[in-house]
Amino acid sequence: MLDLLHEIERELGGHPEELNEAERLDALESRRNVMRMLQALTLTSLLLLVFSSERLLTWVNGFEVGPVQDAVVSASTAWHDAMSEAGLTGPARSMRGEVDEFRATDWAEIRHLIERESTRTREGVRLLRGAVSDRQG
Repeated sequence: MLDLLHEIERELGGHPEELNEAERLDALESRRNVMRMLQALTLTSLLLLVFSSERLLTWVNGFEVGPVQDAVVSASTAWHDAMSEAGLTGPARSMRGEVDEFRATDWAEIRHLIERESTRTREGVRLLRGAVSDRQG
């Protein structure tokens, strides 16, 4: 991301006073977009770090053996333990359960659910139409 900012500055020649108004606004908008993307990535990383500590732990356990890797695994384990104690691993666990349940659903069940919802919708529409008299609309 920061390379993109430097590339924009190089393209502009580093002399913003020589740019016309449109080029200046273009460069400013590019900087804003890069900063927005950087903020979004940072926020996403923080959310994953907090709410997906179990996945972080799984990922770092695949590292090779070494002093730096051992320190990262140890820190990740401590982080996951802290998140578990705070109860922040529950949302990821329940979401994973929902996704696993959905993936295990076969097409016959999905077809049955769709037909049932369609029937409920038709019944609801019929009830609503019956509640409104012809004189009112």
